[in-house]
Amino acid sequence: MHSPTEPSARQHVVEHAKSLAAKFAARADAAEQARTISKESMQDMLDSGFTRILMPQRFGGYDLDFEAWLDVILELGRADASHAWCASLVIHHAHLLAQYPEEMQRAIWANGPDVAIAASFAPRAKVTPVEGGYRVSCDQSTFASGVNHSSWAMVGGMLHGSGPPKWLLLMVPPGQFSVRDVWNTAGMRGTGSNTIVTDSVFVPTAHAVDLAELREGKAPGGALSSNPTTRTPFFFYAPLCFAAPMLGAALGAYAHFREWTKPRKAVDGSSVAEKVSVQVRMARVAADLDAAEMLLRRASRTPASLEEITPQLLARSIRDFSRVSEITVAAMDALMELSGTAGFGASNPIQRAWRDVRFAATHISLNPENNYANFGRIEFGLPRDPTRPFF
Repeated sequence: MHSPTEPSARQHVVEHAKSLAAKFAARADAAEQARTISKESMQDMLDSGFTRILMPQRFGGYDLDFEAWLDVILELGRADASHAWCASLVIHHAHLLAQYPEEMQRAIWANGPDVAIAASFAPRAKVTPVEGGYRVSCDQSTFASGVNHSSWAMVGGMLHGSGPPKWLLLMVPPGQFSVRDVWNTAGMRGTGSNTIVTDSVFVPTAHAVDLAELREGKAPGGALSSNPTTRTPFFFYAPLCFAAPMLGAALGAYAHFREWTKPRKAVDGSSVAEKVSVQVRMARVAADLDAAEMLLRRASRTPASLEEITPQLLARSIRDFSRVSEITVAAMDALMELSGTAGFGASNPIQRAWRDVRFAATHISLNPENNYANFGRIEFGLPRDPTRPFF
């Protein structure tokens, strides 16, 4: 059961997201130019309580659910995909921390809950076991969105031993990592997804978690919390982190196109808004975006009993995240086509949303071939593919 304060906490974070949207929209161009959101934007996210959405109450969190996460990111995504992406990760990484051993949670949240954590999940770090923990070295921990303004860093690495290798996510404390500025892309430029560099950093055993435990919803922190989100299999919710900013950006682009097009005139002076072809294509985009949001909302709702998260339900969730990504990309393509050459103007937010959505869709967690194949295997009664570590 959630505390009686849940409705007010939910309203609090959603209202903060709505109030920040205009501010983030105004900062979007500067974030693109700087290739990172500003320090002020990150502080706004922390001050608004976004890290607390899925955080345990005992550390000052709100203990909400995945749908609250979705509600916040859809609001921010309407303003700017890069800001929404970074905010989504602020929420996601705090939720992951809630699944670490309590010693790790206390180390980060000892002085308060509003802490930004960056992450690079790919297992590129060299992990060497030593007494009491591990030594971690890597100069290729890539795609760490928001890392320029994060105090802690989570890096992935493979631990090799006598048994099968373990994919660990290890927490590196402030001052023990540096950031290599490599982020120069065509889309999602404002995320500042740079590379984390570590050099033989000591990470205590309790400051690491096994991805296999996260995948099964059996990480140590789950036993410390009454919130079922800390015992939910990792891939049931993880792609929401990336699909939500995409859909939010498309919803914002649609709203901008609608208002921008109302007074527009074609070359012959006729009203663009009165053209049936434009009306029909707009209606199709609107329906597709509604369908995508319905799929995301269903995927964000944790069943009443975690035992209901069967391989079939997990496969459906994974499938739906990929389908939302595809629908969102198609909707943005349609909006760009409807916008004509004017849509590519540097000052037109539709082109930025189009680039961001196209870029975001390449995230591995949304890969249709992987996710659809997993669903197909389950439908045919085949075991999961052991080479796919998230499923």
